[in-house]
Amino acid sequence: MKKVWLLGVILAGALCCAGSGSIYHTGKPVAIRSSVDRVLDGAWRNAKLSEVLEASDSVLVRRLHLDLAGRLPTPQEAQRYLRSTRFDKYELLVDALLEDPGFVASWSMRFGDMLRVKSEFPINLWPNAVYVYMRRIREFLHNDEPYNDFVRELLLASGSNFRDPCVNFHRAHADRSPRGIAADTLLTLCGIRLENWSAADQAAWVRLFEEIGFKSTKEWKEEIVYLKKMPARDIVLPDGKHRTVPAGGEARLLLADYLTAGEGRRLLARTLVNRTWQWFFGATLYGAGAPPGGGNLELLELLTDDFMEHKFNFRHLCRVIATSAAYRSASLQPDAAAKLPHFAAYPVRRLEAEVLDDAFRDLTGVPSSYSSVIPEPFTFIPGDMRTVEIADGSISSSFLILFGRPSRDAGTPEERNDAINAKQRLFLFNSGALYYRLMRILRRPEFRRQPPARQAELCYWLFYARPPTEAERKILIDRYNRLPRKTRWKLIYDLLWTLANSAEFLYRH
Repeated sequence: MKKVWLLGVILAGALCCAGSGSIYHTGKPVAIRSSVDRVLDGAWRNAKLSEVLEASDSVLVRRLHLDLAGRLPTPQEAQRYLRSTRFDKYELLVDALLEDPGFVASWSMRFGDMLRVKSEFPINLWPNAVYVYMRRIREFLHNDEPYNDFVRELLLASGSNFRDPCVNFHRAHADRSPRGIAADTLLTLCGIRLENWSAADQAAWVRLFEEIGFKSTKEWKEEIVYLKKMPARDIVLPDGKHRTVPAGGEARLLLADYLTAGEGRRLLARTLVNRTWQWFFGATLYGAGAPPGGGNLELLELLTDDFMEHKFNFRHLCRVIATSAAYRSASLQPDAAAKLPHFAAYPVRRLEAEVLDDAFRDLTGVPSSYSSVIPEPFTFIPGDMRTVEIADGSISSSFLILFGRPSRDAGTPEERNDAINAKQRLFLFNSGALYYRLMRILRRPEFRRQPPARQAELCYWLFYARPPTEAERKILIDRYNRLPRKTRWKLIYDLLWTLANSAEFLYRH
């Protein structure tokens, strides 16, 4: 995480020094509109930061589409937003994207990472279980189900892993021993690492999961999750308080009551709020994963209060974060490196592997291909399926592996690697397959029979959600005029290659 955060600092500082900030920010301070913004503003003042600038419309429309819908805006969507003079156009766009089909698809991908949705080794859910499990995750998001109710269903599920989706919460572990299940559950739902507890508390927490048993059926690879009859035992809950479970009692019911309806509801809410903030900004507000020398505990508590007041509604949480001053702040602004730890500058981060793969697909019209080690018919991928929609973490491609798609073995954010590296650069610079795909952009209907200047402008809208600046136009015109007439047609191909390799395209900013 520190490496990713440092990369954002370096890129933001370098690009700011390049003096091209005017197309990336408005030059005006970000508006303070809500209680969340006031907490942020207070932290910024205490840190004695310089004026926090608001991102430009072209940056925001692209940022929102990528974060909320997992895709680039079309030129028409970007142009419509930039032309709008409505005072509430930003909030309207946020609301529209929260209802976009891409919201459920892209955020199901992130929950799939967290819940380790994967058919093959070492999770071994198997394809039937993967698809029913991911379908249940999508239903949770699509139907705006309260997160605490969803977690309760996960904790108390029993039955067939092929027919009862939520029982896969107990199966999706690399180590399916009571200790393995206990450690993953504590980290996923409470943000606590089991190894940080005392030996006595570790043992008491593990005893809570000893009642969970697995047995196979005559159906190939199907398993039944059931409860064993256990003697009376001492267990501990995340608050450190010990409880006694009577003989034959269900220990996980105590946990479910505590986390979803009792005193632990706040811990459950705060853990998801912290992780969701990390999904948006690449760093948590507090604790492990917070930026060095920064973070904001007061804001974490405020967002947790709001999340609970709105009945654990995840879509509402995303709306609050996406409309905050932190989210609307510019990446490329003066003193961005000093502002990043305090969320006063949006962090520059490379697009996730799946989102980048879909971006190339949307731009070129050429579908991706995938591979899988699973010798079963359930691995068929429809030609119109987006990469972010792939349910199974075992289905992959050389592109996804190269660009850091998580293995889903541990379910932690650190599994995903969004840092650019030399191998990725070599691929982007030299891949014949990528070059072939990029050249197909010129076959899009809007490019046909258009003069070179119009084609170049369309390229900017496709890749950047903005028109070229006057300086960029001048560079293109000068380059075009210097080329021999017989080879001027090559300029648009060079431009496509250049845009695809640019930081402005490859990164969230």
